[in-house]
Amino acid sequence: MDLKQLEYIIAIAEEQSIAKAAQKLFMTQSGLNQQLLKLERELGLPLFHRIKHGMVPTYAGTIYLETARKMLMMKQETYRLLQDIADMKKGEIAIAYTPEQGSRMFSHIYPIFHRMYPDITFKIYEARVKQGEQLLLRGSVNIAFVSHALDDRKPQFDYFLMSEELLVFGVPKSHPLAPLAGERSWEAFPPIDFHLLRDEPVILVSKETRLRDMVDTLYEAAGVKPRILFESASSITAFNMVKSQVAPAFFPQSYVTPTAPIAYFSVGSRMRWMRSALTRKDAYISKAEQDFLKLAKDYLQCQEGCES
Repeated sequence: MDLKQLEYIIAIAEEQSIAKAAQKLFMTQSGLNQQLLKLERELGLPLFHRIKHGMVPTYAGTIYLETARKMLMMKQETYRLLQDIADMKKGEIAIAYTPEQGSRMFSHIYPIFHRMYPDITFKIYEARVKQGEQLLLRGSVNIAFVSHALDDRKPQFDYFLMSEELLVFGVPKSHPLAPLAGERSWEAFPPIDFHLLRDEPVILVSKETRLRDMVDTLYEAAGVKPRILFESASSITAFNMVKSQVAPAFFPQSYVTPTAPIAYFSVGSRMRWMRSALTRKDAYISKAEQDFLKLAKDYLQCQEGCES
């Protein structure tokens, strides 16, 4: 079986379009279409339904794709193992991280890593946690940096804990609830009673985020329906809206700024979330990847000191 052919079919499935897949693969649309038709003739089965707005895998196509992804993952892991045996410092590391905190982390540690491994390149996907997990399962990345609740671990992944932080409820200093936080709330993080939020408009992050899953669980446990002022995909936007005295919002502790005009609360029983690096279960981790993970952990554990 031609491994290039596997890459062609996976690209068509991911892009749901021969034209877009051809562009991604730097080949002509007609050339890619011919490769697909050739494979379908060999198999005697169609791999895709050709519908008006895209290409959808058939049942046979779904089975083929599952096996194709496994074979390409085996190839990638074998190459990383052989590179380590040969003590080579060339190759590529494919990672997924969140657009905000993940990109900040990468920009800090990349110069250090590049001095250690000048000939290793990166393929980077900026993706929310749920998207990052899917990229990892598909074999598009070797490592995904995610945030998750302590008890929220999926069996198909290995978790490398980097750091942990509080889930924070921030209230504008001008808000009636702000005095309940007391002095130096950025250190104490007193708990907030969710029943006080019954009629309070709040800014929430979008449902595609792991943080939103945790916040929804808290509202549900309190029997309170959130009154949503608006939703944003960005925790930075939510934090800045609180800072601008617009409305309260939830965000990770790493966004807390003592000088901002914000009163800070903890939620639940000081609910925390973990920041971890994920790999596929029992996947081989190269020496270069191990060193990259160590740099990421060191950065996240001393984040304020590293950035000062």
